[in-house]
Amino acid sequence: MTMMRKTFIALIAILTTFGLGSAQTYSDIIRDYRYAASGVYHPYHTVDLTDSPAPKGFKPFYISHFGRHGSRYHAHPETYTPLYDGYGKTEDLLTDKGRVIMEGALQIADAHKDMWGELTPLGAREHYGIAQRMYNRFPSVFRSRSRTEVECCASTVNRCIISMCNFSQGLDDCNPDLDFAFYTGDRYMAYIMKGNPHKEIKTYVRTHLGPLKRERCGYEKLFGTMFTDAAAAAARLKDPYKFALALYDAAVMGPDLDFLDVDILQYFDIEELIPFAECDSDDMFAEVANSVEFGDLAMSPADDLLEDFIVKADAALEEGSDRAADLRFGHDSGLLPLTCLLGIREMSVKYPSETAHDNWNTYDRIPMGSNLQMVFYRNAAGKILVKLLYNEQETGIPAIEPYSGNYYEWETLRAWMASRVEFARANLKK
Repeated sequence: MTMMRKTFIALIAILTTFGLGSAQTYSDIIRDYRYAASGVYHPYHTVDLTDSPAPKGFKPFYISHFGRHGSRYHAHPETYTPLYDGYGKTEDLLTDKGRVIMEGALQIADAHKDMWGELTPLGAREHYGIAQRMYNRFPSVFRSRSRTEVECCASTVNRCIISMCNFSQGLDDCNPDLDFAFYTGDRYMAYIMKGNPHKEIKTYVRTHLGPLKRERCGYEKLFGTMFTDAAAAAARLKDPYKFALALYDAAVMGPDLDFLDVDILQYFDIEELIPFAECDSDDMFAEVANSVEFGDLAMSPADDLLEDFIVKADAALEEGSDRAADLRFGHDSGLLPLTCLLGIREMSVKYPSETAHDNWNTYDRIPMGSNLQMVFYRNAAGKILVKLLYNEQETGIPAIEPYSGNYYEWETLRAWMASRVEFARANLKK
């Protein structure tokens, strides 16, 4: 195990011990754990895997799931262009520490050659681990002789397909008698990653939040660390902000490429680091989550995905069904609208996009490998209850009354889900 990975695991353990999370602002979390600044790029992490006791007589028998792909390489080749251009213009001004930072950033950038957007080895391990925990946590779902079928559907993007492969391998290694069916294609992409017709959302992010990010994010201390003459280095760069942004983008990708054992995030001043992370998180919240400005419109493309949960659950509950699990593998842009539309506890409250980071952040809510699981329980009388897990932690839906604790009657949950599908479709037409 590399030194960087040991440190990373130790810091996650500290966060788990002290229960840091949604009660704090994003800036507070980053001050306690700077790697939380990786936000949506942060490797998968869990805090509490404790299950509250199911009502007496109920046992799990079916799981419906949607998972974001695991840790990946950056998806956009132009991301690191300012690094290569800037290095050539400022190499003679680098301090010793600046040279370490630049060499690390370029090592991360170089590792992306011909791998843009692909799953990293860490991403593969994440999905394998989630699958094995699912099996061991709910063994009755996968050990029934009458229910051995597992259907797996993935986005056509490679990282999602490879995530699906590793997830299913994790289950298969637990029980080789499971019968897997794998699907991908435009038919599945149509609901796993449905486009949003409301172009005004991206326009708002680009024209309003984009300039706000440039205004908020400073890099003077970073440049003071990196260069013998920060002003001269800035003058040589075509756009110093874009150079600093490229350094930040390389830094937050470092943990996903853990095989490199490169950590340059440690060199950022924490007060300069925070605005980069906050702004990225706010952008994501505005574009695909539950912002005051666009929340109802942003979640609307999840209509078909939520309906797929209903349809497949109905089929799995039919007499004679041999379906143990329905597994779907997609993207953050599918999972966040789904959880907002469903109204789970962590996604049910609207916040202004500019200050969402005071209450919500991508590190907590949508790291690599994030997932939603609906676990179906049944008793001897045939009554069906459902428990919801988000990132493997129990959650609930404030808008509807549970049967007990975090357990919902399927009839109640199904009616709520159907109403939310109609709500989303009404917003798609606006």
